[in-house]
Amino acid sequence: MHSVFDQAWAAHDGRHDVMTVGGEAIMVHRAGAGRPLVCIHGWAMGGLSFAPQLALIDQGFEIIAPDLPGFGDSSVPEVPHTIATMANLVRRLITDLDLSEVILVGWSMGASVAWHLAATSSAELDALVSIDMSPRVAPEYGWDFALSTSMTPETIELAVQAMRDDWTGYCDLFLDRILADPNDEIRKALANLAGQADPVTASQAWLSLMQFDARVELAQIQVRALAIHGGRSVVYPQTVGHEIARLMPKCRAIVLDDVGHAPHLEAPDAFNAHLLALAKRPPPAPTLSQHITAQ
Repeated sequence: MHSVFDQAWAAHDGRHDVMTVGGEAIMVHRAGAGRPLVCIHGWAMGGLSFAPQLALIDQGFEIIAPDLPGFGDSSVPEVPHTIATMANLVRRLITDLDLSEVILVGWSMGASVAWHLAATSSAELDALVSIDMSPRVAPEYGWDFALSTSMTPETIELAVQAMRDDWTGYCDLFLDRILADPNDEIRKALANLAGQADPVTASQAWLSLMQFDARVELAQIQVRALAIHGGRSVVYPQTVGHEIARLMPKCRAIVLDDVGHAPHLEAPDAFNAHLLALAKRPPPAPTLSQHITAQ
């Protein structure tokens, strides 16, 4: 049965092309024509999860949403990727497609990939949007924005083993934490994507996230940016957006009150409006973070 994501892509004449990028077979979902909006999915997800952003096609955008290696319909890599190598792959995709003036959007893990790409090579980028992510996932003394303050090397190893032993069960627990309010259609669509992920690839990506620290890199990012967070997210505290805006020179934080870990899915009209505004003009000076309620 086709998910609500599949239906949306079909309704917008979406194309699903297998491309060889850096020697790997990558599924790239594309729709529309115009200014490139390159969307990087979250952990255990896939590019189809940006279905609500297809509405931006009417505003002159092309949506380009790859499945990272080992996720969605992309091939399983021989060697699992890290955040850095995933960023290199997306950079290579942008180059191979000869894109410029790119607006880069990253959800959760995809935000880490986007930050690393923007910090290390931003020539083709015009703007960046991160969705409900922390620049440092692992706990650290004095850091208030970790995934969990109770994580230890032992609990991290137990989580990795649980992913490999019972991927479906682990995903059920994870999916329960994404949406602020129940939505069976979206949850089923997300579950379909999670079911396509390779457990070993996913567990290694999760380990890479535990080791990744973007705080220094954020200061190096010079493109205009938004950090959009869910006011009811139970994955990261909403105040991490303000910390991101403090660290990133041209970033503004936005909190959408009534959504969880997936603002682009839960409040697509508000999310798309902020993205469109960013595309049209620079954000205000980020001296104070703005708090906005999704309608």
